[in-house]
Amino acid sequence: MKKRTSVSVLLLVVLAVVASHIGWAARDNGTLMVVDGREIDIGGIASDQWTQLTRNCQGVVRLQPGDETYQVTQRLISEYSPPHSASVQLAGVWVMDKWVVAEAEFAELLPAVVLVDLSGIEAKIMSNAVWSGYTKPWKAAPFIRDYLTRQSPDLPPSLTKCFDPQSLSFK
Repeated sequence: MKKRTSVSVLLLVVLAVVASHIGWAARDNGTLMVVDGREIDIGGIASDQWTQLTRNCQGVVRLQPGDETYQVTQRLISEYSPPHSASVQLAGVWVMDKWVVAEAEFAELLPAVVLVDLSGIEAKIMSNAVWSGYTKPWKAAPFIRDYLTRQSPDLPPSLTKCFDPQSLSFK
């Protein structure tokens, strides 16, 4: 067999083997790559990497449990849908200007990402911008960032870009 023919046959065999393991699946939220039956959010991975490289978190503060705003946020979430919300554990709380993004876990509820508005006399949960549930097979961070941005266009882009899920529920 000629060298050129051998290379062509090898290339066809490699392409056939790869094609038998990799495919694409259209879903409601976009297209996923399927590798041996496992769905992978390539767009979400790329978006998350781009966000990591380009974001500026200078005005965003990650709060600690001793911070007053952290405690106010925890109280608001615990009182949001009692009795199950009373078990709230905050995995992360980020604040910028008058906005708070809090990642919450519960004993009996699905994990949630909650947006709190601090601009009024009293802090309040933005009920139209509460993400609750899992994101699989979608990559959590870009999926939730996009949701928060769509639900609350006034939210500072830096705050959403600097939100990185901490909970194992979103890994």
